[in-house]
Amino acid sequence: MGKICRVDAFYIGFYRGDRTIAYPYNYDGREYVHPEVHTYGEHNMAAWMLVHRRPYVIAEDDGRLLSQGVSFGDESKASADVVVVPVLRDESPGAPVLGLASIQSYAANSYTEEHVRAFQWTARSVAIALAREREDELDRQALGAAPDPLETQPRSVAEIVGDFSDRLRSLKLMIDALAEAIPSTAEDLRSRAEALKASCEQIQTEVVNMLTRPVVEGDELFERLTPRERQIAGLIADGLDNEEIADRLSIAETTVKTHVSRILAKFGVRQRAAVAAKIRPLR
Repeated sequence: MGKICRVDAFYIGFYRGDRTIAYPYNYDGREYVHPEVHTYGEHNMAAWMLVHRRPYVIAEDDGRLLSQGVSFGDESKASADVVVVPVLRDESPGAPVLGLASIQSYAANSYTEEHVRAFQWTARSVAIALAREREDELDRQALGAAPDPLETQPRSVAEIVGDFSDRLRSLKLMIDALAEAIPSTAEDLRSRAEALKASCEQIQTEVVNMLTRPVVEGDELFERLTPRERQIAGLIADGLDNEEIADRLSIAETTVKTHVSRILAKFGVRQRAAVAAKIRPLR
């Protein structure tokens, strides 16, 4: 986008469960902004995008919605023009909103309708890339191929810690190399420092990306359920217990328990809260 219009700041965020959204990529000018996870309310950009599912431009409300969100980068500067678009799984009416992306300018009237359309196309490309990565992983699993350790989603706290420790170990080796290079030439030192900085940014981004994966996976898991299981899973997400679900659907509580057990097994989780967290962003 920076090749066709002015982009002073940029972010992309992905929805998670429990009204949270992760921002793995944030830039203000050429400065990398640390990834963050925020809880969003009912009247900010993240909530607006889930409801309207279309681009937001500053003329929508004279920028009032921007003031209700979380700021990033240089907070002494105010965006004078902005485009925010949804990241959609596909163009079908019921397709889930995976996230949102924004380009911002400190100069007014920076963006035209053509820029908005171009940014929508870019966001669709992101969604397609994510879907293809997931399809590739499922194909590898179906073929019995060994998973790529960098792409496999950790399934336990121990695996998450192990994965993070391996990445930190690589970072430590780079820091050691940097320390050894201090007596060397300034050019060599700068090169190693830049590599270290890039590695830090990549690790931070990938850790936040781990938090977004359940949202991408939730839609696929939901499709594995039978119509009745989807109905019950939706009521679980609404906070109903087995007795309340049985009353709502006019079925026996033992039948509900059977369906809940099958839902947990298909989702690969042990607690109802995990089911709710995975499907709530899709509703």
